[in-house]
Amino acid sequence: MTGSLILWIIIGLVALGIDIATSAFLFVWFTLGAIAAGVAQIFGYSFIVQLIIFIIVSGLLVILVYPIVKKSIKNSVKPTLTREKTYIGRVVVVDEDIIEKRLIKVDGVYWSVVEKGEVLEKGDKAEIVGIEGNKIIIKKI
Repeated sequence: MTGSLILWIIIGLVALGIDIATSAFLFVWFTLGAIAAGVAQIFGYSFIVQLIIFIIVSGLLVILVYPIVKKSIKNSVKPTLTREKTYIGRVVVVDEDIIEKRLIKVDGVYWSVVEKGEVLEKGDKAEIVGIEGNKIIIKKI
């Protein structure tokens, strides 16, 4: 193995390692560019030609393929709901009349309440139908 082939192997492994560590799918294209440059070295091309092949292959892949892969991954991964968003659809029992105190306790946290529909009294069951800023929207069931 010559020095330039070792260089391309190191560049490819480092780029791949960074990509694995960051999960960005950005540096893998430099790994492929390093492989292409390594192949050029095996066929006996000069280091300048290898460098040009590395830059062109890596650049084209970053410009053309990376956006497609990024969009594909973004569309396939479902976003993680915030804790508050998981409240929607839950049924809660009202601790106090909502008229007196416009707060409700959900999982140990007091929330301001916006009620849709009837007035809620102590002991009533309500469904959380939405969240508006820092207020929970509830509806009597």
